[in-house]
Parts: sequence; C-alpha cells; structure tokens
Amino acid sequence: MSEDQKPSAFGKLNLKDATNKVNAEALRQFTIEAEDDQALEQSVGGSESPSGKRKKKEAAAAAALAAVSGEAAGPEQGETEEGKASTEDVKVNLVPTPPQTPKDGSRPSSSRKAITPVAAAVGGEEGSTGGSKPAEAADTVVTKEGADKSEYETDSNASVDEATDAPKKLRKKKKKTEGATGEAAAKGELGTGGAVGAAGAAEGEGEVEAVVTAENGKKSAIDEKYPEMLDYNPDDDVDPGPDPNFFYDLEQMYARAKTSSGEGSTPSNFLTLFHSFGYECLKRANLHVLDETHVLFSAGNYIQIFNVDTKKLTYLPTVGGKGIGSIAVHPSRKYFAVGEQGFEPEILIFEYPSLKLYRICRKGTERSYAFLSFSPDGAKLASLGSSPDYMLTIWDWKREKIILRSKAHGQDVFRVTFSTEIEGQLTTGGLGHIKFWKMAATFTGLKLQGELGKYGRTAISDIEGYVELPDGKVLSGSEWGNMLLWDGDLIKCELSSTENKNCHKGQIQEIFLDEGELITAGADGSVKIWDFETIDGADVLEEDAMFPMEPMSEMHVGDGVSIISMCKTVTENNDTNSMWLAQDASGGIWRLDISVSLTKKAPELIQSYHAGPVRGIAPCSYTHMAASMGADGTVRVFDYLRKHTLVRKKYKSGGSCILWPGRNVDSKCVTLIGGFSDGVIRVMTLDYAEQESEYELKISLQHALKPHKGEVTAMIIDDEGKTLVTGSKDDCTLFFFDITSNYLPIGFMKLEAPVTTMAWSNSSKRVLVGLSSGVVLEVECPDSGEVDSSVTYEIQPGSKINRYEFKSIGYKIKKAAHEMVKIKKEEEQQKRLDKIMVDEGEEAYLEEKKAIEDTNSAEEDPVFEPPTVSNQIIKIFPYEDRFYLSLDGTDTGALYECTFNDPLADMPTPPSMRGRWVRLNGEPLRVIDMDTDIEIHEINLMQDGSNVMVGMGDGTIRIHKKLEGSGLQMGPPFTLPAHSSGSVNGIMTSFDTRFLISGGNDGNLFVYKVNHAGVELSLPSPSDSLLKSKVKEEITGPPVDDIDDLKAYSIEEAKQKREHEKMLKTAEDKKIKVRKTIATLRSKFKKLKVVNKDLPKHLTLLANDFSMDPQMGSIIAQEVSDSKDLIRKQLAWNSEKHRIELMKLRKRFKDVVATDRIVLHAVESDHLVSTFRCAKPSEAMQQALDDFHKKLAADSNGAPGSRGSDARRISTMARQGLGFVRKNTELDMHGPSAVVGSKGGKKLKDAKANKSLQKAEERKSKRLQRELAWKNLSSRKPSENYEDPQMLAAIEDAKNNMGDFNLKTAKNYKVPESQRQGGTFKRAQLLELRRMIYMTKMNFNERLLALRDRKQKMITEAEDWSGRLDTIQAKLPAGSIMAKPKVPVLLDDELPERAMEYTPESLREFKIRHDEEKKRGPADEGGFGGFGGFGDSPPAPTAAETKAAAPVAKQAAAPAAAAGDKGGEGGTEAEEAELEDLVSTLENENENLEIMMMLHEQECLISQMNEAYKEFDKEVVKLRTAKIELDVELKNGDLRIILLFEELLLLKEFEKRENILQEALSSKLSDRDEMSDKIEELEEKLSSKKLYMEELQENEKILYDSFTEQLGENNKFADYLTKVFKKKIKRVKKAAEMDGDSDESDSDDDFDSSSEEEDDDEDGVEHLDLNICPPGCSQELYDATIVMREKKLDLEEAIQEEKKIIDSLRKEVDALVKKNKVISHGVKCAKNDLEAFQLEKQKKMNELDIVVTLNLDQIQYMQNGVLPSDLVSCLVFHSAGVNQLASRIKELQQEKAHQIRKFKELKKSHIHLIKGKKGMQEKLLGLDEKCQNMMLLKFGREVDLKKLENISTNRIAEELKETIAKKDVKYSRKLNEWDVQINQAKQRLLTATRDHTSHLDILNELTKDKQDLESVLDSKQKNLGGEYSGQRKADLKERQRLLQLVQLQAQEIDALKDEIGILSRKDGHILPPTQTAVPPLPPIGGRC
Repeated sequence: MSEDQKPSAFGKLNLKDATNKVNAEALRQFTIEAEDDQALEQSVGGSESPSGKRKKKEAAAAAALAAVSGEAAGPEQGETEEGKASTEDVKVNLVPTPPQTPKDGSRPSSSRKAITPVAAAVGGEEGSTGGSKPAEAADTVVTKEGADKSEYETDSNASVDEATDAPKKLRKKKKKTEGATGEAAAKGELGTGGAVGAAGAAEGEGEVEAVVTAENGKKSAIDEKYPEMLDYNPDDDVDPGPDPNFFYDLEQMYARAKTSSGEGSTPSNFLTLFHSFGYECLKRANLHVLDETHVLFSAGNYIQIFNVDTKKLTYLPTVGGKGIGSIAVHPSRKYFAVGEQGFEPEILIFEYPSLKLYRICRKGTERSYAFLSFSPDGAKLASLGSSPDYMLTIWDWKREKIILRSKAHGQDVFRVTFSTEIEGQLTTGGLGHIKFWKMAATFTGLKLQGELGKYGRTAISDIEGYVELPDGKVLSGSEWGNMLLWDGDLIKCELSSTENKNCHKGQIQEIFLDEGELITAGADGSVKIWDFETIDGADVLEEDAMFPMEPMSEMHVGDGVSIISMCKTVTENNDTNSMWLAQDASGGIWRLDISVSLTKKAPELIQSYHAGPVRGIAPCSYTHMAASMGADGTVRVFDYLRKHTLVRKKYKSGGSCILWPGRNVDSKCVTLIGGFSDGVIRVMTLDYAEQESEYELKISLQHALKPHKGEVTAMIIDDEGKTLVTGSKDDCTLFFFDITSNYLPIGFMKLEAPVTTMAWSNSSKRVLVGLSSGVVLEVECPDSGEVDSSVTYEIQPGSKINRYEFKSIGYKIKKAAHEMVKIKKEEEQQKRLDKIMVDEGEEAYLEEKKAIEDTNSAEEDPVFEPPTVSNQIIKIFPYEDRFYLSLDGTDTGALYECTFNDPLADMPTPPSMRGRWVRLNGEPLRVIDMDTDIEIHEINLMQDGSNVMVGMGDGTIRIHKKLEGSGLQMGPPFTLPAHSSGSVNGIMTSFDTRFLISGGNDGNLFVYKVNHAGVELSLPSPSDSLLKSKVKEEITGPPVDDIDDLKAYSIEEAKQKREHEKMLKTAEDKKIKVRKTIATLRSKFKKLKVVNKDLPKHLTLLANDFSMDPQMGSIIAQEVSDSKDLIRKQLAWNSEKHRIELMKLRKRFKDVVATDRIVLHAVESDHLVSTFRCAKPSEAMQQALDDFHKKLAADSNGAPGSRGSDARRISTMARQGLGFVRKNTELDMHGPSAVVGSKGGKKLKDAKANKSLQKAEERKSKRLQRELAWKNLSSRKPSENYEDPQMLAAIEDAKNNMGDFNLKTAKNYKVPESQRQGGTFKRAQLLELRRMIYMTKMNFNERLLALRDRKQKMITEAEDWSGRLDTIQAKLPAGSIMAKPKVPVLLDDELPERAMEYTPESLREFKIRHDEEKKRGPADEGGFGGFGGFGDSPPAPTAAETKAAAPVAKQAAAPAAAAGDKGGEGGTEAEEAELEDLVSTLENENENLEIMMMLHEQECLISQMNEAYKEFDKEVVKLRTAKIELDVELKNGDLRIILLFEELLLLKEFEKRENILQEALSSKLSDRDEMSDKIEELEEKLSSKKLYMEELQENEKILYDSFTEQLGENNKFADYLTKVFKKKIKRVKKAAEMDGDSDESDSDDDFDSSSEEEDDDEDGVEHLDLNICPPGCSQELYDATIVMREKKLDLEEAIQEEKKIIDSLRKEVDALVKKNKVISHGVKCAKNDLEAFQLEKQKKMNELDIVVTLNLDQIQYMQNGVLPSDLVSCLVFHSAGVNQLASRIKELQQEKAHQIRKFKELKKSHIHLIKGKKGMQEKLLGLDEKCQNMMLLKFGREVDLKKLENISTNRIAEELKETIAKKDVKYSRKLNEWDVQINQAKQRLLTATRDHTSHLDILNELTKDKQDLESVLDSKQKNLGGEYSGQRKADLKERQRLLQLVQLQAQEIDALKDEIGILSRKDGHILPPTQTAVPPLPPIGGRC
C-alpha cells in the first residue's frame, strides 16, 4: 500500500455510516467548548513524559473521534496500535473552518465544507497529527526550500498553532439535551436529529475533517454560522475528488527564483526568461502534438509549446524546480501531463489551450518520472519512476488518487503503455527486459500482476519501441534492428528483412499501428511501413529461425539522423493524415510524409538544436549575438534579440570550448575560435550565406591547428589580443599561439597534471592554470621571438612559473560546523531539562536526562579526515591581487580565497579553539561559504561588474551582488532553477548587460532578460544592420584543409616528424656521397689491376699483394653472412605470412577439389578425353549420410512401413514380459491346501491309514490330470469367426504387391506407408545421389589417371626405343634409314599439378616475365586481358619443356650429322675405289650381316612404337566413348538432383503438418496399445480371479463334505455339531485387513453377522450352549468342528472378497473397453487425416516436372501408326511392369484353378471330421452308461467319487490327534520347568529374609549411637566456653564430620527400607547396597 493509501492512526471512517450511527448520548460525553489550549492539554497530558503525553494525546483524540461517530474504527478502516489505547473523556473543540479558496492557489482537499478539530493538533510540537509520523515531518512537508508555508498544500494542512487558536475564535456553550425527540435548546445546542460525520484522517498529512448536517429543518449553531455547510450529501460514500471546475493558481505555485531580503540582496524579478534555444532531444518521447500547429516538449525547467508555422514558443514553468522527467498528452488533446524531477516529484496536469494547472498527482515515485502514458479512454494515467524505486503507478488522475502501484523492475525501465484493445493490460520495456502487466482482480482486491518476457534462444536486448497488437500479442524492437513478436511471455518468432538482413541498422526506437499498417522508426534514421496481416500471422517452424519479409515502403530521413520518437500530426477535421513529426537524437525536429504515393513530400527539418551538452558559449562584444559550442560538434551563432539562429556548422569531432574574440583581435569581430575533443582548434569566420541557403550567415574555416593530442579543455586570449593560450587534459600541456602572426605556434609547456581551467592573472602576461591535482600555476606567457622552435616547440618552464598547492580544509569546516551543532544541541537539551525540572519535578528530570544520555551515546560522531587524493580545481576566478578557487570532492560548495604569497608563511600555529579551525601555512586565506554541497562550475562578473554570476553543478544559476570591501564580497544569493540536470557549463552577459545567457549539460541554452534593481529595461529593437555593418566584405582566400582524421599528428608531432625526415634525408645524402667515393675508388682499382696484368711477369703483383689486411676478407665475409641472417630474420614474418596465405588459398580453392581437370591426348590422332572436375564431399554431407544409414540400420528390425512400429513393438514386449502374479495374502494360507491336505504333507504314524491316503491321492491326481487335459483341449478350440493369421497376411500381401498399379494421379489413390517420404528421407536420398555421382566421376577419373600413367610409361619406353634407333641409324647407310616415330611429350593440361611446382630458376623466370609484362603495359596484352585469346596456336613451351626437348633434338640431329659425314666421305669415286681395295671380303660380309640385323631391329622398334601408339589411342577413344555415355547419365543425375531438391523444398513445407499429424497418430496408437495392454492385463486378472473363485467354491464344497464324513452316520450330536459348524460368530478383522479396508463402512468393521442360519426351535432340538462341548460328545470331534468352522468362515470371507474384486474388475474392463472404442475411433480419424494429408502432399508432388530421357523405340504410343506431336497424354511406364501385368493374367488363372481344387479337398476333410465327431460322441455315451452300471453293481446307486475318496480315510482327524498328543508332551515339560523355578525362588526369599533381619539389628544399633552422639553434641554446644576458643576450627571440623556421618547413616536406613520393601514382594530382586565411605572418628580428646 502506498503512502497515500495508508490510513492514519485515527482511522478512516465512512462518512455515511458514521452519520447514521451517531446519537445524542455519545455527544453528551464531550464538551463543545474548551476553555483554552492549556485546559485541553491538561485533559490529555498529566504529569507524564513528553513521549508518554504524546501517545496519550493521540489515543485520546482517536477515542474522541470514534465516540463522535458512534463506534471505533475497525481494522479495515486503518486502526493502529495507538488507536487501541485506553480511551478517556476528552474535551474536543469542533471548530468550523469556513470554505475559502487558498491564497496560494491550491485546492481544498475536498469539495465538501470541512471543520478542523483541535484533536489534530494535540500532539504539540512533538506529536504527530496522523499518529504515524513525527511532528517534524508534518512541519517540513508544508515548507519547501526554506519557505514558511508550502505553495502546494491546501489549507486543511494548517499548522499546529492555527489549529490550536481555532477554538478561541468560535466558542459555544454546551447544554444538556432533553427528551427523546432531540429538540435543540435555544443557544449552543446540537439537536439529537443532527449528525456529526466521521473524522477522516487525511492520508499522510494528519488533517482530520468532520462534517456537520441538520435534519427536519433544525439548524445547529454551527449551521447558523455557516449555512453553506448544508450542501454536503451524507450519501456520498466515495471521495469524488476535486471539483471538476477547480484549477490551481500556477502563478502562486511555480518554481520562481529564491531571494533573501536585506542588505545586498537581489530583487526577485532580476532575471526573466526571454527565449530558449534548447531542446532535450535525447530524452525519450519528448515531442507531442497538441493541435494542428502546436507541439509540446520540455527544455530544462520549462515546458515549451512550439508553433511549427510561426516558430513562436510559449513557456510554462514547473512547480518543483528540479527539472522535467517526462510528458504525455491526453487522447482528447485537452490535457497534458508533466512528470517532474526531484525529491518526491509531482505530476502536473494542465488544461489545453487555457494552460491552467488542473490537477496535481503526488507521491508516485522517489526521484524522477521516466515515462507517462494515458489510457486509451483517458481515464487513467500510468507513471513510471526512475532510479532508485522504478515504481509503476496507475492513477485516477482526475481524483488525484492512486489506483495501483508496483515495482516495475530492478533496472532502468524506459516506457509504459496501455493496451489499446484489451482493458487493464499494460506493457513496460526497458534495459534487457520487457514485462506484461494485468490489472487483475484478486480476493484481496485489484492488483498489478507482471510477467517478465522470456527470450529463450534469442539474445537479450534492450526494448525501446513496442506496440500492443489487437489480439494481445506485442511486437517489439531489438538492439540489432529486428522485430520480436511476443505471444504471452514467449517470443513467437523474430522478424527480419530478406536476404538475411536486419529490419533496421541498430535499435528500433518506435513502433506504431496506424490504419492497419505497422510503422517502425530506428536509430538508423529510417522509417519503414510493414504489412500488419503478415506480421500478425508470422510463424516459423524452428525456434531459432527468422521470419523474412520486406517493408511496403521505406524512407531514409537523412545522414546522421537518429529517430528517438514520432507522433502523428492532426488536422482540423481529423481527416486521414500521413504527416508525422519525428524527434531526432541529432538535435532536430522533422516533418515526415510517410504516405505510399509518388507525390509525397521530402523530409523537412522544422527546427534544429544542440544534441547533447552545450560545452561553451561566447557572446559578441558589440551586438546581441552569441555563439555556442556543443558536444555534438556543432557551432551555432544566434541573434537572441530576434530569437533566431543565424548559422549552424557541424564538425566531425565533439566540441569542448569556444571564444568570440573582440575587436583587439579582429576589427570586424567576425572571428570564432573553437576547441574540440580531438585536440584541434579551429579559427572560423562569419560570412554572408548564399541566397538559397537555409541560414543568413555561413561559417568559413580559416585555420585548423592541432596543438594537443586530446580534448582542449580551456582557451583564453590576453587583453591585447596577441596571444592565444590553450590547455588540455590528456597530454597535460599548455600551448601558446601568436595571433598577430596568423596564429603562429610559439611553443608549449608540459605540466605536472591535466589542465582543467585557465584565467588571466591581474599581473600582465601571466596565466593562472588550474590542474586536476589541486595545484594552481602562474605561468608567464613567452613572446614569439624568445622561443627557439627550430627543433621543437617545447618550452622549459624554468623560473617563469609560480606554484600554489591547495590544501583541503573542507573536512575542517565540516568538523567545526558539526561541533557548533553539537554545542547548540547540548544547550537546547540542557534548557529542556531545566524546564522539565521546574515543571514536572526531579523524577521526570532524571528520566529525560537518562533518555538524552542514551541517545547521545548511541550517536556516533562522524570522522573528518583530509582526502587521500587531491580534489580537482574546477574554476579559477582572479580578483584584485588574489584568486578564488572552486573544487570538487570534500571542498565543494564554497569559494576559497588564495594567493601565491602566504602572509602566514613564517607565523607560528596558534592553539586550536572549539568551534573554529586554525588556518595553517598554505591553506586558503578566506572561505566564501555558498551554503550548499553542490559544485561550482562557472563564476564570472557581469559586463558592468555589478554582480557575480555563478553556475552550479545542479543546473541552477546564482546571482550575487558584489559588495564593497577588501577582496571579493558578495551579497545574498538570487537562485534561479534553469537547467534540468547536470552542470551549467557557461554563463555570460551581453555587451550591454541587458541579457544573461546560460548553457548547460542538458543541452539547453537560455537567454534571460536582466532587470537591474528590479526595474525592467526596455529592449532595443532588432536591427539587421548590426551584423551587416561589420560583415560587409566577404573574406576570400584559398580554402583551408580541415583536420578530419582523429589520428592526425599534433603540431609538435608533425614538427618532430619533419625533423626526423630531415635527419633521414641528410643521412641519405651522406650515404650517396660515400657511395660515389667508393665507386670512384673501385674504378681506379680495376684500372690498376689491368695495368698490373699488362706488366712483365717479374713485375706483376700477386692477388695477395693487393690485400692491405688479410683478415679484412674474412671480416667482410662474416658481415655478409650476418647481414643475410639479419635479412632472413627481417623477412621471416613476411615469408611466414605469404606461406600462410598460400596455404589458405590452397585450402580454399585447391584442397577442396578431389580431381582437377586433366586432359589426356592421343598420340597419333586428335582425340582427347578429360576427367570430371569434382569437389570433395563435405564432412557435413558425409556425417548426414552416416547418421541416416545408422538410423536405417536401427529401424531395420521394426515392422516395415509402420511409423509407430517401434513403439508398438516395445509395448508388445512389455506385455509379454509382464505376467499376472498372484499376491501371497492371508487368504492363500487358508486356501484349499490347508483344508484338504496336500500330496506333500507329512506321513501319519498309522501305516494303514497312510497307505489308503496315498492311493486316494494318486487317484485324485490322475483325475486332475484328465480334467486339465480336457481344459487345454477346450481352450484350443477355435471360435466360429476364427481366421488364420497366415491367410490374412497372404491376402494383405496380395493386395499390396500383386498387380495393383493405381496411378498416383488417381482420386482414390492411397499412398502406402512404405512409400511415404519425409524431409529427412528425401534429404538422405539427395545426399546419396550426390555421393553416387561423386563415386561415378571418381571411378572414371581413376581409369583416366591409370591411362595417363600408362602413357607416362609408354613415353619412357619410347624414349629408350628412340635412343636405340638413334644408335642403329647412326651405323646404317643413309638409304636404309627409316622414318622414326616422334616420341610423345606430356603437355601442361595432362599434368596440371606441375603448375603448383616451382624452383628458384622458375621463380626468377617468372619475375623476369612479370617485369617485362609490366614494362609492356596493357597495350601489349591480348584483347581478352589476363585470360588470353582463343586462338588455336599452341602455348609457348615452358623452361622444363625446353630442357626436355633439347636432348631429343640433339639425338635427332646426331644421325643426320653422321649420315652427312658419311655422304661426304664417299663423295668421289676415287675414294670409294681406294676403300674397296683396303677392305677385305670377310669384313664386307660381316658388315653386311650387321647391317641386316640392324635393319631388322630398326623395323621391330618402329613397329613396336607404332603399335604402342595405336593401342594407346584405342584406349583413349574407348575412354572417350565411355565418358560420353557417363555424361548422359550424369546429366540425368543432375536433373534428378534438381527434382529431389524441389521435392525436398516441397516436403519441408509439409513437414511440420506431417509431424503434427504423425505425432497425433502415434500418440493415439500408443494410447490404444496402452489401453489394450490394460484390458488384457485386467482380463487376465479377471480370468485368474474366476479360476481362483472356482477353487474356493470347490474347497468350500469339499470342506462341507469333510465335515459330513467326520460326523459319520447315526451321530446323535449331528444336529448340534452342524449348528456349531454353521454358526456365524463375531470375527475381529486382522490389522492388515483393517489397514487395507479403511474405506469400508463402519458398521462392518468389527464383525460380519450375528444371526444364525437356522433356529433351534424349528428343529425341535433342545437348546444347548454352542460354545461348550455338551456332555457325551467327543471333545476331539467338537474341537475339529470348531477348527473346520474357522476354515469355513475364512473361505466364505475369501469368496465374498473375490466376488467384490471380480465385480470391480468387470466394471473396470467395461469402462476401458468403451474408452478403447473411443480411442480406436480417434486412431481411425487420425489415419484418415494422415491419408488425406498424404494425398494432398502427393498431389503437390505430382505437380513437379520430371525429366525422362527416352529413345524413339521406347515410345509405343502411336496415333494411326504415327508418332503424335504432343505426348502430354502419354504415360511413362516400366517395361518390366508391363511384362509383369501380362504374365499376371496367366498366374491368376492358375491360382484360381488351384484354389478351386483346394476348396474341394477341404470340403471332403470337413465331412470326414463331422463323421468322426459323431462316432466319438456315441463312444462317450457308451462309457458313461458303463460307468453308471458299475456303480449300481458295486454301491447300489450313483455316488460321487470325490466324496468316496474322502470317506475312506479322514486325514484331518488323524492329523489333529497327533497334534494334540505332541502339545500334551510339550506343555508337561514346561510345567516341570516352572516347578523347579518356583522352588529356587522360595530359597532365595528365605535367604533375603535372614539378611533383612540382620540389617534391622544393625539399624537399631546405629539409631542408638545417633541418639548418644546428638546428646553429646547438644551438651558440648551448651557448655562452650573460653577454654575452647582456641580450638574452634577443630570443633567445626568435628561437627562437619559428624554431620556427614549422620547423613550416611540416614542413607543406609533408606537403603535398608527399600530392601525390606523389595523382599516383601514375591518377585523382588535385590541389588547390593551402595558402599559409602564413613568419615573416621576423631580421637577421644576431640582434637585433631
């Protein structure tokens, strides 16, 4: 429950009930007048303590109000513990308060007329008016910011003094009321008919109201005084809230400036808002449409209404003065709500267009409102609090009441909205979450219930924009730009754009549902329109899948635009409108036309502002213009007098500070200097803009300098306008520029810490620099001529710097203040104690003093210590010869006066004084306390020097009047709340001090009009000539290059880089000079070596003589080696990089290829064949195939074609594995085996009886075997409707597989289960086909590679043959030489892998060719670029081919040369004749023989080569043919892949539905199987129970027969024993049965029945006691009857129990059978649905085109013997299928004849079996007749063979006799053992008695000794004298010993008494007595 809803201690009474229940008797208990306030206090107070009096007063007031109403407030009305206190008679003054409008403009708490009782003030200063809050809270709640009375509270919150004084203003005297009619007396009486309303305690404020009315026309005294009170209607139960026509007076309530009266104060109207150039564009939902021309937004502490047509602004101030958190507009646009910031902020609701303050909603959050939203009907308002409470509150805003509230989340929550369609549903979105709320009605009332959205697999995202859809779903944005569709608390799907793109690039900020279209706006500056129907029905199959869709329309607003929120404009007639207004995070307000038409307008920028903090402002020194610098990098110049922005310029980096130099720098005063966050300073000038420009002026860049590496934190220019000084935080530098030399850099100084602020010292040319370390430096500015900047710009500080280190004293100030407060508190406590001492006495004084001491001791004094880290200097303000500092941390909230020359430097430190601190050396001279803990960010003097302007860290502006005196003297502050959050970063005045301009961290820039001395000054009229008079000439010059690169060099870095480059150039020049000298020397040396070579040998110098130093060569060689190693190391990274690149390229393009394209050429023909270039199958593909094959292997054992076969198989196995197990209960123990004896029973001692029993049992066993065989035979008998399963399976197989060729396009076609395919199977089929294609290609490639290897081998052999031929042909004559076949060579395309091999030589050749190609340029390249031409010219041979061809050419040329030589030798006849003479005949013959052999070898070699070539060419042709055939097959395979892929896509569309249907069918099948299992199990149980029931009945029958046989014939007690046997006795059920049958009726728990079946009198039998064996009857027979009766009862109970079980099982089976029928029907429906779905899927599959390759001979469809032109109506059918159908006709004829023959044979067999059955029946009748005849012959009648077997020998009687005999023996033994034990016990008793007697004797002696000792002790005590005074210690010891002895004796006596008691009992056991040590007796003298 919120604070607003908590009742006070007095209780919240219902007015109507209280009015009806009041009576005169209750009114008589109280006096309507109190004499004075003291009398009232005495009636409640007494002499109690203050806290006790407070409680007593509260309780008495509560009792008084309860008595007035007639009854006390119940717990439901808010009764507290204080309200339950004791009630006493109290005089309560009911003081009427006349209704009036409060002076402060606030409304009364209710429209009814109220009176304020004094009971609300009885608490005094310490009491609480509500009973639950202290009085301090009641006092402070009516004051704000130090005011005496709140401007926001009503008069009902009157102070205590006002309530106490009220009785004095109106006094009436009480008189007794007379008579039951209740007539009023003449004066001062209240009539009995009058009614006093219940006092309602105002929630949280403590006010109490009472209402007085009159009846029957009689008026009370109060009514006469205030007749307007009669308007109250007592039937009005519910508080209707304020009057609908009530408005607050905003003029009295808004947050105005705070001032103080007195000397030096500033008037309250010193500053008035003139214009605002700000807009908080980063705040969420800070743009709303009010009407056709006006929009609403907030800026700082002001609500601004902007006219988009006239550009005029209307301002509304806030009430709290701490800023605005959020705003919202009512759906009717008649109201708008403003949520403020601050402590317990309020929600202000204004009426529009009157702008009156209509309602105020209080206490909805702690610090700030983050979002507001009205409900669609406007009746409710939802507010969202920010940190720390994040409270979601639902308001009835017209009644200013809270309906519901709840904590929204634990982190930031961005927005809340009501659902437009579903009432009571809300949605909140925020940091990493979205939450769905419902206003649910619970048994405890209406509550807010929130459900957090679960992201699941989707990444967690911040939720900025969302929209509630009509059906309850929610569509939200995400950080990455996609949309999330929420259904409940789960994500239904994620929506993205097509082509795997996001909907937006970045966060989606806004989503709207407008006129059936969804509109999204994102941070990327785009607005898109989406189809609502598509999004509403979006769904995906997989959880992590996207739903792609395209927008209907898209608009990109502009570059750099980031849309935060949008709102739709309105028209006068509410016509269809497509114009929207957009809030841009870059500082703009856009008008957008989002209509989907060709005539839509382009985006229009209505207004532009700073986006983010304003980092600096600079006013112009001669006109009403100012410049501002924003953190967004924009520079703006505006004319605040005309309220117009003149120019805007945006730079890439953010801004940090800005200067507008005066005329001492620029005579035209058009120069701006800006500092930026990247360390750049830009010098800009203002020029005229072009006519078509948006602004009047333009900014031109004149200089761009980068003196710093980081942000420029401060810039200043000296008074002469010559030097510019800049400082930076990041590099801790101070840079100086010479402005007169065109901003020439002078130099920079490195400082010890980052620069935070700068100011010029009063001494010339010195700069005060504040550092973040708390140090102030005074630096002297250098002149440009003094600094040598030839090498570096760095300036060494030297002695030009004064240093001051601030020593923190904030902790001292706080400590002193704490001590002063402590002293003041002690003084006040002492005064209160003194007063209590005088008024209440010493007891109350001591009590209160103790309470104060306890409180003080419990309070711990805070520890004040200096900070460990120095506080940062924020601002320096020089004044006169001193400077003033503002700091952060512990020293915040004050100005510290400091100087570099400390006057106390040599003074000793005085002793410390209480309440003050002692200033030490180096500490500030003076502290100017600002009475705040907020940082001071800006401090400046106004232009006229009359006031000091202070900008605070909380956004407030302070104005202090500068007073006369030494140093800076300031008057009381004038505090104005200006900016909403953050610090004031700039505060300046205009040149004429008529305006004050402030810029803050909230992005706002305000212009205030300054009213000096409270008098408003007339403003100058705006004039355009002010600027034109100065900007007359446009500054011309070459454009300046801007520094856009954030990593650009700074000035010093560029300087150092230039110096470094200069040094490198000098070194390079020197190297070149040295190289030239070395080259000259080398030339001279070479010439010298030539001269030396030409000299004579004896004068020639050796090579070693030229070596001046022999070791120089080795040194040089070592240096060369080291250089090589160094180069290798230097190139190692690049080498490894290139190696990795090559490896990646290979991996990406080469390794994935299984076989590259290899072309194999024939040798003698032009035939060629190439491989199939194919890629390796991916691992994912192989893994998918393996998984599918494993699944097939796992499913191979299941039933084919059955999806649920596995489940049914498992269930069948479970049914077979589970059998019915009979429980071993008590009933089984009393079953037939216990009644009739079993075959395995024990043998009796009587041999004859035992033998007869054995024979009977054998006969019984044989009979049972026959019965069992007969039952088995009967069970195997088939029913009349029995069908053979094998026959059914054969019929089913014939239906499925024998000639049923229904077309898949047939309407009645049913897809067999074996042919049903899903996406998984089709995917595996596709992968398998791809694998087969791959294997086919690889097999062919292997064949081609094998043939290539054969070619390589053939080439090797051919080279050998060619070499041999060369040798032979060299010896043969020229005419005998045959043409040698050419040796083939492997070409490049036959060995493509050779391209990847390289050697250093090939790399060098490649480099040479590459360089030549570069030199040739593109003109020398082919027409097709790098790919070359398509000519038939063979490629140029490579170097390897050239080298390989060289030896072949040499070998070919050698025989020719030899032949040529030979030809030359035999050229002339003379030479031949001469040779013939020389050669002998034998040699000629040998030579001829050798030539013949070589000719033969030549022919063989040539034929071998030709044959090898021909064989190889044949293989190539054969392989080429095979490839052509494979190409056809592979093309068909590719077509098949396309078909499978299309089928896969189609199956994927159906997969989800198929899975759902299949799961439904599987579920129903499993349910049916489960139900069948249950039915089978129950039927099995039922059959077992029936068998068991038959056994029990049979056993019962046998038991009766056994009883009859036991009685025998002519037994005179037969009737009696029969009655005993049949008697039904009371039988207590066993505990186990009681536990198991606890649910049975109570009447049958203890016994079954008490009636008997037969009556004694009916039989005429003398009445005998059935529980006693009668005289003359055998006791054994009676006992046996009793035993058999027990067994009979057990059997009857078991039979009854089994009957119940059988009945329940039958009912359960019947119910399950009915359920099974329903489930079977469901299975049938599911199968039908699945078959219909399969048919639908098959129809879709039939629509796919299948490509079939046919030969002409395969087409048998002819029309008139001619092939038709259209084959659409043809059917493609397998030829094997046609042949099968033809052969099936003959098979069916043969099968028909076979079945006819088989039927005839079966008919004959059936007739033969019928005849055999009749013969067996006749034989059975003959055997029955024979059996009857034998019984008649033997027994004379038909007898029961079972009874006959039982009569022969009574086994039960024999067994009972043996049992009785055994028990007699057993019990006699036990009796003997007991007799022995009794004798032993008697003996022990005798011994114990003797011991007891001896102990009694000892006791008597000890008693006598005790008496003697007591008498001696008494005499000694009486005769004590002085002679024993010395031995008193010994006497004490003796006495102690005797006392111990007496105690031990008493213990022994007690022990003996116990023994006597034990021995007096028969079964007593004696324990040994406890032995206790007896103290020794003293010697006779009594001394130790």
